[in-house]
Amino acid sequence: MMDWIQGFLKKHARQQAFDDAWKALPPYPGFFVPKKAYREVTEWQGKEMRNLGRCLLEVLAVALRQPDSTHVQPFRRALTCVMSLLDFTMMAQYRSQTPETISYMEEYATQFHETKDIFLEFRISRRRQEKADELRKELGRPRAQMRERVPSSQRRRIRDDDREEENDQPIELIHSESNFNFVKMHLISHFRDHIYMFGNIPMYSTEYGELAHKEQIKDGWRRSNKIDAARQILSSHGRQHAIRMTILNLEFLHSAGADLPTEVVEHLEKTRPAPTPPAHRRILNGRRDNIHDDVDFDRACDISPETICRKLIRYSRLSLPPERRLPENPAILRALLLEVLKQLEIPVLAFQESGIHNINRARCTGARLFRNQTSRNDCVWIQAAGDNMYGALRGRLPARLIALLKILSGYMQQDTVYHLAGVQFMSLVDPGRPSDVHGLVTVELRGVTRELTIVDIGAIIGLAHLIQETERRWLVNSRNDLRTFNEIY
Repeated sequence: MMDWIQGFLKKHARQQAFDDAWKALPPYPGFFVPKKAYREVTEWQGKEMRNLGRCLLEVLAVALRQPDSTHVQPFRRALTCVMSLLDFTMMAQYRSQTPETISYMEEYATQFHETKDIFLEFRISRRRQEKADELRKELGRPRAQMRERVPSSQRRRIRDDDREEENDQPIELIHSESNFNFVKMHLISHFRDHIYMFGNIPMYSTEYGELAHKEQIKDGWRRSNKIDAARQILSSHGRQHAIRMTILNLEFLHSAGADLPTEVVEHLEKTRPAPTPPAHRRILNGRRDNIHDDVDFDRACDISPETICRKLIRYSRLSLPPERRLPENPAILRALLLEVLKQLEIPVLAFQESGIHNINRARCTGARLFRNQTSRNDCVWIQAAGDNMYGALRGRLPARLIALLKILSGYMQQDTVYHLAGVQFMSLVDPGRPSDVHGLVTVELRGVTRELTIVDIGAIIGLAHLIQETERRWLVNSRNDLRTFNEIY
């Protein structure tokens, strides 16, 4: 499909806009930020192809924005076609299917087949393209000779009319001889029956075998003497498997209260992995040095002490019970110990899993550089209201991190630690309703001043992936992972 899209973009002079949007993609968990423009990549790896599917619609929507009157319908049809195919692939990745999800998948496939003709002229072989070019040349020669006999004042108008006709006839030839009759296009029609007969599609992914190939074959090859490699690989893998099974059996016996030798128990204690913190906790990491109060915070984050005091008092009044509120005396508030941190770990429940969490790491460096490049202040989701608010976003709002704070209050002989975040909320365009053109929610920053809002880190529910459309407007990427796709629609 990317060949079709690139042909479509080239026809409408939008390739550079696509490359610019592609290079400006922000980071996201599991997403590898591209370092080159799309047309600069010569060899595509598996991770790059997966990245492409996670942001293709958003990048294409940015590249095709603000069409003129003659391009409105073709652009809308191209975006609908791409959106339908991507939604179909997202639904096909569900590990648990119901009749409702299968009907959605069928609906997306039908919509894709109804709109794919917008790319038909780019489904052409080299021989047919040469035939169309030759037809265009044959039509152009006699008309060029006729235009030479016409007065110069009329020549431009006649040339434009001739050019339009010269393009229409080759396109009619291409449409008459091009088609979508190839195997992969036909396979889409079998997904529904496959799910009913054999179960979900991801069970048959070859990715698991490729990952096992690294551990079972490549690592064993490196440890071998490269002469009798096959026998040594099998022997090494067999020993490792036997040792792992033995350790699992011993750990089970030990947990069941069996009497094991002292040296075995000691070995199990040494090899047992260190306990990890509970997955439901949000953790602040990366303390910044030389920041101990709001004066230091002002120098580091360019926010005045008066502003931070005012926002902390507002947060305390609206969000904290009376016994845990911060002091409202500005002098006392400024004297509290304050730490600024650079990273927040946010546990997000894995889609269609129970008890398994993925960790989203939100970075906030303020004005400082991140890894010797530009500063990094990620966008996050804030649970700001109930599910019936903000349209498709269902009670959540995107916001940009400005600061991550830890405040120690010894006010009234009670030591209390507050884990807070300073954020800049974004406003919804067409309040949270997906666009009729590309199906995406648009958000923007309004006003000329940077507004700070203090929230508890418990209100941050995950990272947001926003694709920049203009200087102060972004598209919400709702197809970056299955959980976001399932929640924002």
